[in-house]
Amino acid sequence: MLKVLKVFLICFVIVLCVKGSSLLAQSRNYKFFNEDARGKSELTLCSQNLENYGLYNDSRKRMPDLTKDNYLVKEKALAKRFAYAKCDVIAFQELLGKDNNAKEAIKRLGKLLANITGRVFDFYLSQSNDKYARMGFLVASDRAEVLDTVSYNKVELPKLIKGEKPRFFTRGPFEIQLKVKARGRDEYKKVNIITFHFKSKSRSNRDPSETKWEILRMQSAEALRSIVENRYKNSFIDGEQILILLGDRNADFDSASATILKGSHTLDMFSGNAPCRLSKRGVPLCQAGVTTPPRFISVLTDDPQTSKLQGTFVYKNEYSWLDDILVAVPSLPFTWENYAVEGDYDSGVVDVYPQASDHSLSYVKINF
Repeated sequence: MLKVLKVFLICFVIVLCVKGSSLLAQSRNYKFFNEDARGKSELTLCSQNLENYGLYNDSRKRMPDLTKDNYLVKEKALAKRFAYAKCDVIAFQELLGKDNNAKEAIKRLGKLLANITGRVFDFYLSQSNDKYARMGFLVASDRAEVLDTVSYNKVELPKLIKGEKPRFFTRGPFEIQLKVKARGRDEYKKVNIITFHFKSKSRSNRDPSETKWEILRMQSAEALRSIVENRYKNSFIDGEQILILLGDRNADFDSASATILKGSHTLDMFSGNAPCRLSKRGVPLCQAGVTTPPRFISVLTDDPQTSKLQGTFVYKNEYSWLDDILVAVPSLPFTWENYAVEGDYDSGVVDVYPQASDHSLSYVKINF
């Protein structure tokens, strides 16, 4: 009887061990699956409207009440905000000044940022059709190598109505091509970033279309998306190069210019007897079934967490998403917060140091 009991106990222990090891293996596999094997992200990409930042005299022309003390506070707040967000690349809009003044202003800001972070930031400025405002990039030299830059300020915009006079970007979009090294591996990825700053609603009494310049923004959105689609055809197929559009759209996330920039609508859908028209606030009103699959996705307003925020800009207590970061569909997996969770982007909005700008900073992290 004792022998039988002993054999029974031995078998019971063996079964427990086997079953326990199986459960442990499942637990390890589950844990491994939910950890992001990619490790730390390779690049934090930021976008910021500088709100009329330039040398003091240039800024004061746009903001007559700006004192020298407030100017210095604003300048430091911008640098502190960039440092807080740990930006590796900053796409900026609304830098004031003609060539030399603009260069001196962005040098000042870059030096302040270097003093805070201990990192070197190189600057790249666009050509512009605006006499006073332009766009550009600050790039941390320890994180990315700049391969090339391209300005699109001379591109003629597509026409909505036949016979209308030629139009151009208010400020031409500016592209920077980066080579980014993977962390801990001898691998690189090309990241192509285009920043934009479309026409604002200011002086809308001069707009013959009476749409607060929304039609001009729609034309700008069509031109920019078409440029990128044609220039990087293969990347929309194989996703080899990362493509990102970011900047200040000067219209909310549900506007016609926003949906055209995404590729959900095209400009010709609003022409003549086409199936779409504009509402009074610039939102597309279209017949059923005309919307097309988007070519770009917003990692801000299409993100489950970031989309719950109020927006990036407030005017008269009304918030809106004037600023956006749009990623080409094949590039989206590189912006997921976790490689196993599709559609949850590693993105956000930063409002710290409010003296920096009337626009929030937006960011997305790239991980490969």
